[in-house]
Amino acid sequence: MRRTPELRPVDPSVHTGTVWELARARDLAALGRVETTRAWIEGRLTAPGADPARDARLCPGPGGEAVGAAWVGRTSGVAGWVVELALGPRAAQADATALLDFAVARCRASLGGDDGAERATLSCFTSAGEDLARTALRDHGFGLPRAYHRMAVALDGPLADRTGVSGPGVPDLPGVPVVPGAVVRPLRDEADLRAFHRAKNRAYAADEAGKEEDSFDSWARWYRSDPGVDPAQCALLELDGRVAGFVNVTDRMLESRGVAYVRQLGIDPSARGRGLGGVLLGWAMGEARRRGRAGMVLTVDEENVRARALYRRLGWRVESRWDDVRRTVAPVAPSAPAVPAARRP
Repeated sequence: MRRTPELRPVDPSVHTGTVWELARARDLAALGRVETTRAWIEGRLTAPGADPARDARLCPGPGGEAVGAAWVGRTSGVAGWVVELALGPRAAQADATALLDFAVARCRASLGGDDGAERATLSCFTSAGEDLARTALRDHGFGLPRAYHRMAVALDGPLADRTGVSGPGVPDLPGVPVVPGAVVRPLRDEADLRAFHRAKNRAYAADEAGKEEDSFDSWARWYRSDPGVDPAQCALLELDGRVAGFVNVTDRMLESRGVAYVRQLGIDPSARGRGLGGVLLGWAMGEARRRGRAGMVLTVDEENVRARALYRRLGWRVESRWDDVRRTVAPVAPSAPAVPAARRP
């Protein structure tokens, strides 16, 4: 007989460590290393607008110990809802299914709310090694996978020894073009933060899958609460005095892997094709090296051929593959009234 787990609400003050241990076990099984930090888990459970008692669940196993967790929410600048799964080594298919049932129900409960939405997209990002999660997602109607590569570069070897800065924002790194008039500089004040947000919207909202424009206030709340965020590692790229790109580097993997993580990098559509992406990435690599990071990691859409070619030229290599899968959530259709049986004449 199939076991139906009774899910439990999550209290971050009590369960953050439990969820983190599940995520660590998932990482080790799927990737062969730990990427997730406790700070990242805590940050996601307490993100702006999140209510863990409403939006997150633990799944107990037959012995009562937690075998899985899921949390659902919205992220500024991302269209639709996102569910994140952490399935431990003792999780079973029924556990994964119960957690996805909860995620779909939570998303469905939002429909018809303040924004009047009649349907929503629910997505989940999983690595190629998460077999149980991927099977459960497929069986639950998640499809249309969009493939991503997680890429990494070492900064503590010969390549890193050539990342000195020879001019304002122009790194001396093989493969990085020198673009006259291009200057990279860290964020300095609120005005820079607003320029950073505008550059992000211009670069991403128009052409990246699953992204949408957001307000500065909404984005700033998310930015400031992002685990590992550090404005000193974020920068604007100016071309002849005009903002033409941005890079957002965080320490979300510093504790787990000793690396800097490139969360976002973008170039204004009107300035693309001039080597500015290489200038920005070269600056970020040089800054990470100066801070003593052992390497850098980023995640890139498989369809972004130009970006992947740039990363390879600068020494980055693919280390894992991921899929973003999604499904549409709509209100439950009302049951049709029963048709009375015909009377005998």
